[in-house]
Amino acid sequence: MKLGKISPLAFSRMKQRGISIAALADLISRGQVERQFDGARVVYLDVPAPAPARAGRPQPRLYALLDASGDVLTVEKRVRLGT
Repeated sequence: MKLGKISPLAFSRMKQRGISIAALADLISRGQVERQFDGARVVYLDVPAPAPARAGRPQPRLYALLDASGDVLTVEKRVRLGT
């Protein structure tokens, strides 16, 4: 998949959460895609985003929400507990 336009909200969230455009482009090109009923897509990597390990704490994973045309609506880091 190719990186489309980045919405102002997504760009703001990227700045707040310390997510670079390179990291977002990597996510879009290599991530797994879940399609939503309205054509939107959630893109994520099955492995945590690169970050320093902190004493057994779960590592955050990078997610992006794209609309039906491929424009990035928002991005976030989530910590997924368990498997």
